[in-house]
Amino acid sequence: MGRELQKKKNRSSIPKKTKRKNPRVHKVRPLGNALIAQNWDKKQTLAQNYKRLGLVSRLNGRAGGQETSLAAAAAQKAAGTKAPASSKPKLAPGEALIERDEDGNIINIVYGKSAEEALNDDDEEEEEFTGIEDTRTDIVKQLEAQAAVVVRRERNQTDREKAWVEALVQKYGKDYNKMVFDRKLNPFQQSAGDIKRRVEKWEKSQKKA
Repeated sequence: MGRELQKKKNRSSIPKKTKRKNPRVHKVRPLGNALIAQNWDKKQTLAQNYKRLGLVSRLNGRAGGQETSLAAAAAQKAAGTKAPASSKPKLAPGEALIERDEDGNIINIVYGKSAEEALNDDDEEEEEFTGIEDTRTDIVKQLEAQAAVVVRRERNQTDREKAWVEALVQKYGKDYNKMVFDRKLNPFQQSAGDIKRRVEKWEKSQKKA
């Protein structure tokens, strides 16, 4: 008993510093795609890496928590405070604007342009379409090129399917129409074309063996 009390007395009141790991924070190791793994920066977070590579970490729109750059904020503010090019309202053909003074007397009447003049003005103001700017990064272009190459994987027949096809061939030979109406050997009502493809695949596997 005395020994236990002595141990307790000698124990320091200062808590010992231990290295604790937050279970919710872990390093992301990209193992899905070799191209992303090669261009992955371990010092950056998942969202930062995806943004740098031109990808999105979440398909849904952000609800906040995203830092905006100072340059973008300043440009947006400058665009909002910019004065309009023309303070006069645009009048449609057949409309007129009456300008009055402080006493209500008519000073001037501004008439809208005719339909022909308005059509000519629209043609002059119409800007030439230069196309949509391609904002894709090189990584995105390479990933799209990888996705465009479709590698078709041939499905191998199971032993049960091989036995089923063999039973049909032994009973009917190459008469696929009779195979369709056999309720015992073809309970799932496979079509003649489907059975024919399975038989051809089975014959190829028999030749390889």
